[in-house]
Amino acid sequence: MHVKTSSRLRIQPFCHFLLPLFMILLLPHLHADMVTLKDGTRFTGTATGLTGGKLTFTTSFAGAIPIDWASVTALTLDKPLLLILPAAATSAPISSATVAQPLAVTALDRDGANFVVTTAAGRQTLPTASVTLLRTEAAQKTYEASLHPDWTHNWNGSANVNFAFARGNSNTTTVGSGINVARPTLHDKTSAYFNSLYTRDGILHSTTANTTNAEVRYNHNFVASNFGYVKQDFNTDALQDLVLRSISGGGFGLHARKSPKAQIDLTGGLVWTHEHYSAIPVSATEPTAVPTEINNFIALDIGEQYTQKFGAKSSFTEEGYFDPDMNQLGQYRVNVNATLNTEINKVFGWQTTLNDIDVTNPPPGTRDNDIILTTGLSISFANK
Repeated sequence: MHVKTSSRLRIQPFCHFLLPLFMILLLPHLHADMVTLKDGTRFTGTATGLTGGKLTFTTSFAGAIPIDWASVTALTLDKPLLLILPAAATSAPISSATVAQPLAVTALDRDGANFVVTTAAGRQTLPTASVTLLRTEAAQKTYEASLHPDWTHNWNGSANVNFAFARGNSNTTTVGSGINVARPTLHDKTSAYFNSLYTRDGILHSTTANTTNAEVRYNHNFVASNFGYVKQDFNTDALQDLVLRSISGGGFGLHARKSPKAQIDLTGGLVWTHEHYSAIPVSATEPTAVPTEINNFIALDIGEQYTQKFGAKSSFTEEGYFDPDMNQLGQYRVNVNATLNTEINKVFGWQTTLNDIDVTNPPPGTRDNDIILTTGLSISFANK
């Protein structure tokens, strides 16, 4: 006997197959952000932030793309973003108009000269001029941490140590090093450098280079363009009979130029200099003994600091100081320190450091100028 099967029974298996497939294809769109432009174009994806007049929006077909915020009429968010408002745009009685209050929003709709934003508490209208900054919660936490970072964070720098050996007809050993570290924040900057050079001739049994230079410096911003600074320098030079030169002081500075790629600072202040030169006994090369010499004097501290980034891989830092002696007019000291570092990858780079110190009154029989130049493979580090 033939049993007739209804069309509903024949179609039903296909419905069980198509419905899950349809839901799978639709699911990404149900959990995605949507941006609508003035010309009616719509994109689905993920909004990750708004800054500098650009909305960063990630799509499946083009990756992360910047969208001109002025061309956006609506933004619907699957997960809230934090809208950073100036205090004047909120109802909170905050005295400073520069204080920002995060507001978690799930939708923004342009309405003439205003934006209607949707939050968990409801909808409110804000002037367009106040809707300029959106961040993820993670980005906001990073920003807040950058305002007052822990002392162990925000350090970056590089270091290199190089060796040269010769044996056989020659017998020499050379060791050089260069280290630069810095911790810049929104309010201050701590920096330090260290470089040294040592060379020994094993045949003549003499040291032909043995010098070390170091500095620790702290800058604190008072306003956008002015800052105060304190610093401590150390120098030793065995071939100049310099046991220790210690320079302590500080002053004020001006950010003459400040941009993401370059910065020039001009400084002026006073420093206290202590110099200890060792005694030189009578010898075949020194017929007259030279006694120990101790110098203490106040000097002006006139300086400049310059930083420059070249592309994404190379950076150059340089600082120079001119310290005229206030006790003996015509006597002075000049110190120049510079570093050029080029990243090879996240860990290694190539670093060249230069230090030049010139004094006008070195001990008898010694030169007034010393230069240290080291270059080699460096290790870069950053602790955010």
